[in-house]
Amino acid sequence: MYRSRERLNVLKSISILCVQLQLLLLCGGTFVNETSVFGPEKLQAFKIFDDEQQPQISARSFICVPLFRVFSLELGNNIHLAADEYVAVSGDHPALGSWQLDKAMPLKEQDKARSKWYLRLWICASQRFYYRYLVYSKNAEGKRILRSWEGQKVARMLQTYEMYRSPGVDIYGEAYPTSVGGGFHLERGWLQHEYVIELKFVWQDHFVISGISSNAKYRLTLTPLNVMDDTRIEVSRFSYNHSAFRAQSQQGVKYIPGTALIYRIYQPLDTYNAFRLSLYQSNRDIKLSLGEAYIFPEQIKGSRGILQLPIFASLQNVAIGEVTLPYLVVQPMPKVEAGNLRASFHHYWPDNWPTLDVGHRGLGASYFQSSTSFTENTIESFLAVEQAKGDMVQLDVQLTKDYVPIVWHGFGFYTSERDQPIRDRFDLRFVLIRELTYSELKASRVFILKRWTVKEYTHLNVRDRSQSQRIFPKLSEVYEDLPKNLGLLVEIKWPQLMASGVLESTQSLNKNNYVDRIIQTTIRYGCGRPLIFASFDADICTMLRLKQHVFPVILMSIGKSNIWDPYMDLRTQSYQQAVNFAQSAEILGTALHVENFQNKQQSVELGLNLQQVLFLWGNDLQNVHLLEQFRALDVSGLIYDHMDQVGPSAWKRSAFFRAHQLLELFGAQCVASGNSTTIPGVKPAKPTIWPKLR
Repeated sequence: MYRSRERLNVLKSISILCVQLQLLLLCGGTFVNETSVFGPEKLQAFKIFDDEQQPQISARSFICVPLFRVFSLELGNNIHLAADEYVAVSGDHPALGSWQLDKAMPLKEQDKARSKWYLRLWICASQRFYYRYLVYSKNAEGKRILRSWEGQKVARMLQTYEMYRSPGVDIYGEAYPTSVGGGFHLERGWLQHEYVIELKFVWQDHFVISGISSNAKYRLTLTPLNVMDDTRIEVSRFSYNHSAFRAQSQQGVKYIPGTALIYRIYQPLDTYNAFRLSLYQSNRDIKLSLGEAYIFPEQIKGSRGILQLPIFASLQNVAIGEVTLPYLVVQPMPKVEAGNLRASFHHYWPDNWPTLDVGHRGLGASYFQSSTSFTENTIESFLAVEQAKGDMVQLDVQLTKDYVPIVWHGFGFYTSERDQPIRDRFDLRFVLIRELTYSELKASRVFILKRWTVKEYTHLNVRDRSQSQRIFPKLSEVYEDLPKNLGLLVEIKWPQLMASGVLESTQSLNKNNYVDRIIQTTIRYGCGRPLIFASFDADICTMLRLKQHVFPVILMSIGKSNIWDPYMDLRTQSYQQAVNFAQSAEILGTALHVENFQNKQQSVELGLNLQQVLFLWGNDLQNVHLLEQFRALDVSGLIYDHMDQVGPSAWKRSAFFRAHQLLELFGAQCVASGNSTTIPGVKPAKPTIWPKLR
């Protein structure tokens, strides 16, 4: 035994001498690098390998120093969790799930009130990482349903130099209180494993009840009749700054004819429930209902419709009236699981941005204005806005019969047979875009009526014409041909029901598929640029909001106007109602006709005070002095014609979105939508302490 110990000591002495010898060589000026270990061929192979690697924004190719990190969270701001709701944390680090909802790390309850949560986790400390908190529930299959999540533009961050500090306590929804885009900000989760039904009281009159005035006030309650408690009901009653959806109270909700009220029902996919709508007179005992209407699953078909429901007297099988109730069904996007928690852009439009100049259909409506330089809604006209130093372009999108998104303003156009001579308008027939496949559309003759004159535009609908000059460009072509620094306001067309009861046009395409195809095209070809979805159809705005989280949405509205006939939908009949809807649907803001503000310009504050954006549109905005007046009021954007004549080119140095940092910012859309794993043009984060490994 003694001899073995002696041999061990000798070996230790030899190893110590070797280490000292290496140190002496270094001190003597001899530098040991990779050439001392690898030959030239190996080093060249390493270099080629490094050059071929695509930078990954979530890459973790650094030495991992494990750290026991404590996440501690409190629920403030009167936030209370339901019994089936839980808290988790997600981040760009693999240990936090790489922004994937199903891989987010659940926190543990710390008190009976479920207001304090914590998580202890070993995590790499070699690089800063980003993280967000979220609230989720689980369906019967164990899949997570995202209820809410922190939506600040910049996620919470832990720097390497903070790794060994006491973590402190985070407040759910509050981060970066002094920064633009920071403060308290929670986002509603997008639809994944459930769908939504909205029952909409958005017309002037819905109830006809025998012996009761049409102006009578009611209290309504909606009750699911299912055995399983898998339905969640929220209600929004429009009132300025109090229009957000909330859980239905046991006493129901007040309803006054002429005001907007919406029930929103969340149900698991492939679940179909019946509901009872109970009516109470507001001045009588709440325990005894005036009448009841029943909604059965087979009555709700497709994406939209109108229910005609009999109202039965309470405790009697006698009909005493009828309720007319439009509804909307919102299904999740196909392959929605590709989306992640990297970022949300639903409310990203900082209030310190300047008033933006937006070209209406390019340089303006051309078919009825002879002074316009280029044909409207063509790539050529859009590019001219960039030359005029405009910031954004507004364009109109709708779908063909085979669901190809194309750019065209009207719901149709006049056409005729190929060889038919045209003498007057009676030789033409009107065809709707939705009635033609894309190939049929591109083979059509195109005519526009200007009062009683007929003008043909077929020469702009042929293959030998330059793509930038063609009418009916595909939305994907527009995205590919326009520079990223030219912002887009994509208006989605859908015919509206007028207050007179007449439809603008007819539409037979499935509304969910219609919206899905536009979103899919935009994610694939249009992400990574300033882009806002817009529509005159409030339901499309709702669908855009619930289906995705990477593109902001605004409601376009006529409001109160002496020029345009009003729509039936109360949400579109005034600026205040549009503001209420924007708050209810949790969208970015509104775009109103300028006529609503010409005599009361200060009313723009209604939306701006609620951190909503406001764009203005209308022919009157071709006046330079009027444009300057609204710029002085800090509206978010001005949509107008003839930007080359009255636009900002004389005084503006360059378009706003030409700043490279802004394009990097919007590049996160591609990552959040699942279209990319990296932000184009942005280098991956570098380690602050540890060297990179080969």
